[in-house]
Amino acid sequence: MDNFVSEIRASIIRDHYLISDHARQRMNQRGIGRSEVLQTILYGEVVEQTPNASPHPKCLFINFMQSNRPLYVACGYNSGKEYAIIITVHWFDPDKWFDWYTRRR
Repeated sequence: MDNFVSEIRASIIRDHYLISDHARQRMNQRGIGRSEVLQTILYGEVVEQTPNASPHPKCLFINFMQSNRPLYVACGYNSGKEYAIIITVHWFDPDKWFDWYTRRR
């Protein structure tokens, strides 16, 4: 696992993270709580990593919540300021994914 994933998790533990306005809006729309988001980052699996993404490396976590319902959290890491950025959150959508780990293109 790339180092930035460990840094994201460490930032969450240190309470050194931001939730983007977009993520807050999606959390409200989709009935996703902050604790579910944080649990997904801390204990979920990494589905995708884009270490060269701009402006920050990012990854997508998955965790099974609410009766095994997959929750996805996209998160970036600002290494210069050492904080995680929660970009967006969403539940599994079969129209966007072949299965829980394979995105439709």
